[in-house]
Amino acid sequence: LHLLLPRMIITDQSLAMTRKFLVRANERSDFEYLARQPVWQGQTLNILLTHLELAQYNRRLINWQIENALYQDYVLSPLITRNPGEQINWRRLLWEECFPYINHESLPEDAAKIVVRHLRERITIATGPNLPRDIPTIWLRQITDEVGFEIVYVAALRSIGVPARLTSRQQAEFWDGGKWANAPRPLVVDQ
Repeated sequence: LHLLLPRMIITDQSLAMTRKFLVRANERSDFEYLARQPVWQGQTLNILLTHLELAQYNRRLINWQIENALYQDYVLSPLITRNPGEQINWRRLLWEECFPYINHESLPEDAAKIVVRHLRERITIATGPNLPRDIPTIWLRQITDEVGFEIVYVAALRSIGVPARLTSRQQAEFWDGGKWANAPRPLVVDQ
């Protein structure tokens, strides 16, 4: 079951089997939260389980405390833009890239500064038509526009356990432990 279930397409039946055989009691609430998200049609259980497992791993390792609702909506959730067709298979990619740089940080703001610096070294922010805004394509091509950069920035913060979201102006903000704050900005975006 551990090998076969993750390869299955998400259905009510495959979710029930996963719930029964793969999800630990302490992960049940987060699993149920993810299973309710409206993005799983046509996706494999592996993507859902990856979001669950890496977010749970971060929850155990990261020092900052986050309320459960905040954690589920702004760390665990794979939805950044809430646009139809949003690509949600990004957590492992960004976690593997960013976590080694922040694993000793004790403040979300310090982690965010490291992440934004790393993203700017990796991704070019350009202007022009048809630049990608979905996370896997941005990462593969290493180019996007300002909005695409903010989207990948939010996802990268979430991948390392920092609650993050887009503002109404399409800019990244993060939970600093007491309030929502503007995420540290790369200089090229602020100009």
